[in-house]
Amino acid sequence: MNRNTIKPPRIAARILEYIIQKDIRYGAMGDLEEQFFLMEQENGLLRARLLYWKQILGALPYFIKNAILWSFVMFKNYFKTTFRNTTRHKGYSFINLAGLAIGLACTLLILLWVKDELSYDRFHENGKNIYRIMSYGTRYMIEGFDGTPAPLAPAIKAEAPGIVNYARFSDVPKLVVRYGDKVFYENRGLIADPSIFEIFTFPFVQGDPQTAFTQPLDVVITETMAAKYFGEENPVGKTLEVEGRPAAVNGVIKDIPHNSHIQFDFLTSYEFIQKVSGYGTSWGAFNFVTYLQLEENRDIQEIAKNITAVADKNNCPQVKDGVEFRLQPLSEIYLDSRAAHRNYIKVGDRKYVYVFSIIAFFVLFIACVNFMNLSTARSATRAKEVGMRKTVGASRRQLIMQFFGESLFLTSMASVFALILVSILLPAFNQLTGKSLKLDLIDIQMVLGLVVIVFLTALTAGSYPALYLSAFKPVKVLKGVFKSEGKGQTFRRILVVTQFSLSIALLIGTSVAYNQLRFLRNAKLGFNKENIVYVPIKENIGKRYDAFKAELLNDSNIHSVAAQYYLFAEDGPFRSTDYDWEGREEGQEQDIILNLVDYDFIPMLDLELVAGRNFSSEYATDATEAYILNEEAIKEMGLEDPIGKYFSYGKRKGTIIGVLKDAHFRSLHVEIEPHVFFYLRNASSATQYGVVMIKINGQKTEEAFATIQGTWEKINPISPFEFHFLDQMYDNLYRKEKKIGTILNAFTLFAIVISCLGLFGLASFLTEQRTNEIGIRKVLGASETGIAFLLSKQFTKWVIIANLFAWPAAYIVMNQWLRSFAYRINMGIWLFVFSGLLAVGIALATVSFQAFKTARANPIDSLRYE
Repeated sequence: MNRNTIKPPRIAARILEYIIQKDIRYGAMGDLEEQFFLMEQENGLLRARLLYWKQILGALPYFIKNAILWSFVMFKNYFKTTFRNTTRHKGYSFINLAGLAIGLACTLLILLWVKDELSYDRFHENGKNIYRIMSYGTRYMIEGFDGTPAPLAPAIKAEAPGIVNYARFSDVPKLVVRYGDKVFYENRGLIADPSIFEIFTFPFVQGDPQTAFTQPLDVVITETMAAKYFGEENPVGKTLEVEGRPAAVNGVIKDIPHNSHIQFDFLTSYEFIQKVSGYGTSWGAFNFVTYLQLEENRDIQEIAKNITAVADKNNCPQVKDGVEFRLQPLSEIYLDSRAAHRNYIKVGDRKYVYVFSIIAFFVLFIACVNFMNLSTARSATRAKEVGMRKTVGASRRQLIMQFFGESLFLTSMASVFALILVSILLPAFNQLTGKSLKLDLIDIQMVLGLVVIVFLTALTAGSYPALYLSAFKPVKVLKGVFKSEGKGQTFRRILVVTQFSLSIALLIGTSVAYNQLRFLRNAKLGFNKENIVYVPIKENIGKRYDAFKAELLNDSNIHSVAAQYYLFAEDGPFRSTDYDWEGREEGQEQDIILNLVDYDFIPMLDLELVAGRNFSSEYATDATEAYILNEEAIKEMGLEDPIGKYFSYGKRKGTIIGVLKDAHFRSLHVEIEPHVFFYLRNASSATQYGVVMIKINGQKTEEAFATIQGTWEKINPISPFEFHFLDQMYDNLYRKEKKIGTILNAFTLFAIVISCLGLFGLASFLTEQRTNEIGIRKVLGASETGIAFLLSKQFTKWVIIANLFAWPAAYIVMNQWLRSFAYRINMGIWLFVFSGLLAVGIALATVSFQAFKTARANPIDSLRYE
């Protein structure tokens, strides 16, 4: 056999060759091919291979031992080098660690928030087969509405294939609940079908889900509500008094997890509607949210078409007008903000999950760029070290591994400080976001995530320094002719431009959000909401409203009192299409929001009548026949000269007596809609959602409150006293935006701080490279101010260039955000100019320190050895 064709097994040869090179015990073996050829000649090919592998296996323990020892020595060397460099250059090391720690801390906080947002409704056992029915089609349902008619669910269960079960939900009004001497308002109650416990995972602590709703007023309560009313007693079998009616407690369930989009304290049966609620249950009343449990692997588009067909078959008027039904998976519901008006549904916003995930990436990337710049700024101090290592035999791969090791070491140290920082900031962050986030280092998923983030950060931050520093030519370095190459300088400047582009974009976003929120707070709504408090119409307040009102008006600190059937912004609008009017075309329907008010409602809010008059007790027919509509309703109906024309709602026939100037009764997220008002004849009919609004003297609020509370306790001692400010209620409409704005402000500040650290690193690097030049300029008569200006102007140029990239990106993103508001600010050029000038000012302030420090240096120190 030709020995040139004889090759030892490749893997074994590599192992043995490594051992021969590293271990002197095998140094006499010589050439591997020669050894293998001799074995084959003496023993044959098969036996040669067996003997060869035996040799390999015998050498394997030494290979493993040497590999471990070599790795230990290598990492020990990297650690010692990193530690020495860190302690030798404390200032740079502190900036490096601070930048990475802040970046990692910001990223961890954001990712904790994102993780929580994405965790909603994952605990339900049937979750992957649960869907919510959504309505699409009319003007007010075009983007999707979660309301459905009550008869829809049982009809599709009977007629449409693929549906295992259904559960309908609707909230109940604020209720007075008593047990013994304990009396509270409860506004977190739900009407639900008994099948809720079969579809959703809400485990019972006490009681039986099969018998939970045997009577119309039976209730199931949470553990927290059970402790609130019954303490240590067993609640099952006990009776609560709900709005004066007995309600048997038939079960106790565990508290609803925070990451459930459905939130409640008690449940009552669907039959509660006939007893207390009074909700419409016709095919035309979209008052219920319907959830379906489907069979495995069903076509949801096909089922949605069947649902629409069933509704059409049963003459649902909205479906006849073009409404169709679609199905939404349970996992997508929380991040869909279209049901934000329902008290029992928690909603997030998918776009904010995307935005803050991107911000987390930006902040961490800025921190990595900061690390790169500071590392390369010290390149001159590491050049000789690299030259010496290469001279004594270190390969570029080994040097890259060394610098990556240093990056990993520093990033690991920064992660420890980041965890400490997160632990300190987490309580404040929880208060800001309204969450209860925890940094659980026992959670394997979280620990693995942290390890991945640290590794990727180290890899990103250390990549450019490792490649850049390991490329130094030892001959040039050791001769002292080393200088930074143009490509390296250009890349570092690109990094700084990228840093400030991201920071300026965040700064513009913060400015736009701040101005939009200020606009929302200060926008003229078309009515006066100041110095108005409201109390619920409950029990005797409704029955003796006239006496309550008269008693309050006896105090000069109370200017006016008015009743309203419900608050537009708090409870969501009551809509109907059951209207007729003079001149209505055949088949024409109009969706109009309705409300019932008393005589003093319009003057109390300073609402402007553009035509006609207000309700008045001087006209007996106003109580039964009069209507006041807003301008939008008149326009949508196509009426001209509406005063005195026929108008009816259901069986209530009458005439239009006034037209209100359009006002923003709801959030500025939505456009002004058609409204109709008619007289509230009996306040006791408004005990579900009704309120009494009281306008007080803003200079003597304490005296006014004393009168209100005293009158309440005199007329209605059986119900707890509760009041709210109308202006605060409207401010709360933008609570989510305020939280998001504050979070954005905080992380923008962190991003700018980290960017400034990166700019400081580049300033240090460039001034270090120009030390001799600056010394010569000073010898030739240059002033300190002139030198400082010379050093600063180039950095200003890079920040100005960063603006050119940041402005378009920020405009596109923020313009999209503003579209979620029906009424919004115009992003004038001044917002961008202000943010750009602020960024330039921050950059100059950062650079000026290093520039003036260099300009004031003694030129002799830099030219002594020239």
